[in-house]
This record gives sequence, C-alpha cells and structure tokens, in this order.
Amino acid sequence: MRCRLYPRLLSFVRRRNGASSVEFAFIGPVLVLLLLAGLDTGTYVLATQRVQAVANSVAEMLSQTDAAVSPITPVYKGDGVVQDSDLHYYYDSAMATYPDVLAVANNTGTFWWQLLDVQMASIKFKASPTGCTSSCTYTPTVIWSTGARTCGLTITAAPDTNTYNPATMPTDVFGPGSLIVVDVTYTFTPTFGAAFLPTIPIERSAYMSPRNVPFVESQSTSMAPPCAGVTFP
Repeated sequence: MRCRLYPRLLSFVRRRNGASSVEFAFIGPVLVLLLLAGLDTGTYVLATQRVQAVANSVAEMLSQTDAAVSPITPVYKGDGVVQDSDLHYYYDSAMATYPDVLAVANNTGTFWWQLLDVQMASIKFKASPTGCTSSCTYTPTVIWSTGARTCGLTITAAPDTNTYNPATMPTDVFGPGSLIVVDVTYTFTPTFGAAFLPTIPIERSAYMSPRNVPFVESQSTSMAPPCAGVTFP
C-alpha cells in the first residue's frame, strides 16, 4: 500500500496543470483591490480639481461687482455692493460648476449643500505705518463674511503649504487694497471603499482682488452692519 501511495503523491507534486489557477486565486483579489483603489484615487483627484474650480468661479463672479448705484448706498463712495440675492445665486452656482455633486448626494442620501459648502468673505488691508508707500506691513481684517472667517477677524500670514485655517491666508496674497476670499469644502466619499473607508474633506480657497471697485461691500454690511464695532480700515 505504501509503495503504491508514494508514486501517486510524487506524480501529484510534479503536476503543474492547476498552478496558474492557484496563483490567480491568491493574486486576483489583490489586483482587484489595487484597481478599485486606483479608480477612487482618480475620482479624488478629479473632485479636488472641481472644488478648486468652484472656488475660482464664485470668486470671479464676486470680483466683477460694479460700483453701487441708487438706491443702494455703500458705506464708502465708489465701493461696490453685492446683494444678498447675488450671494445666494453665487452659492447655488457651485452646483452648476460641479454637477456631479447631485449624483453623489443622491447615492449617499444627503442634500448637495451638505457635501459642498461655499463660504465668501471680503477682506480689507490696512497698511502700516500710515501713509507708507514702500516697506509697508499689511494687516487684513474681515469686513463681512458668510462663513468661518468671522466679521472683525484679523487674519495672519501662513505658508502656502499650510492646511486650510479661517484665521490665516497665504503670505503672497497680502498687499494693498482689498481681497475677495472664497473657501469651499467638499466631503469626498470613496466610491468603492465607502463601506470601510472614512469620508475625506477637500478644502480649497480662491483669492481675487475686485476688478472694478476698491472694495466690495455686502448689502447686509451697508444696511445693517453685522460686525458690531468693526469699521473699515
């Protein structure tokens, strides 16, 4: 019996008929996971680009605000005043810039505005020493805001590589005049790894100077200042 079993075992060991099947059984799941991870990575990169496009688009629209005309009266003559209705329109335009957010919201059982948050602010710089023309130090103050950059907040400089912080801005945007700032946060949900991977926040900002006026006020700022005790620098 023993003599018969040994040749059979030896023959089984030497056979290579099912080697590729066994190898695929081990390697196949790993390859599938790598493929799905690659697809999610590509989706994440695309989402990051779309979020930056939303920020740029809203900032561009705000920066095009013209000088206020009657019956709207700005705090300072020559400034532009953006209406509250315009701010709502700019917010809603985020959905048009990133339409895929509607499909993601439907798949996750949420509203699109719960995934894509758009915050706008107008910032004015104060130069010191007063009247300087060179070697000035610029201090930015939030004059009006719809989000985390609260009214009256003094912003500090930070390196471009820093993560989003409402109390900071990149050093290279500091200068004379004023600035429109749009901060967009998007909650990214992995397509294939949603069951075991957490959501990832994507935060992008856009900084633009007003095109047609020295400063863009808001309707609320002009008619009922929301920043108690804050004056324009």
